[in-house]
Amino acid sequence: GYLRSSVTVATMSLSTSSSCPLHAVKAVIYRHDRRVLLQQRDCAPGILFPGLWALFGGQVEAGENLTSALQRELIEELGCLPGPVGDELYQWAWRGEPSVQNHYFAVLCEVNDDALDLLEGQAMSWFPIEVLQDLALTPDVRATLAQLTHFVGRSTGDQSGRR
Repeated sequence: GYLRSSVTVATMSLSTSSSCPLHAVKAVIYRHDRRVLLQQRDCAPGILFPGLWALFGGQVEAGENLTSALQRELIEELGCLPGPVGDELYQWAWRGEPSVQNHYFAVLCEVNDDALDLLEGQAMSWFPIEVLQDLALTPDVRATLAQLTHFVGRSTGDQSGRR
């Protein structure tokens, strides 16, 4: 089971009252070959950042902890949990209206690609971390690209720090 996390912050229920920012969870789904799974967002009316490449994830619902929110989002978007939800890697605050505190978690993919079923978005693809900077990325992925590539590079044995 992927239902437990050793990260304290991931087990806290978050308030979603109007005085607090909204919270969202994002999965840095990666493989040992230094590739990251991204979702191309839909172009439907009302969708933020249509057509841009994003991490899988979504909004934390009232009373939900971060880990269970991410597990729910991954099942909704991919039809399964691609691997255990690991530690929270970093956070990034979207200062738009409304403001959103984004929480990024490591997910080492442990399933075959045929187990992944794209249920939201128009496409998904594995990208080498070296080409991420060349993609049309959502603002949060663009803003946190250094943290993402550092984590994946470190986790897959790259000691050079190259991007």
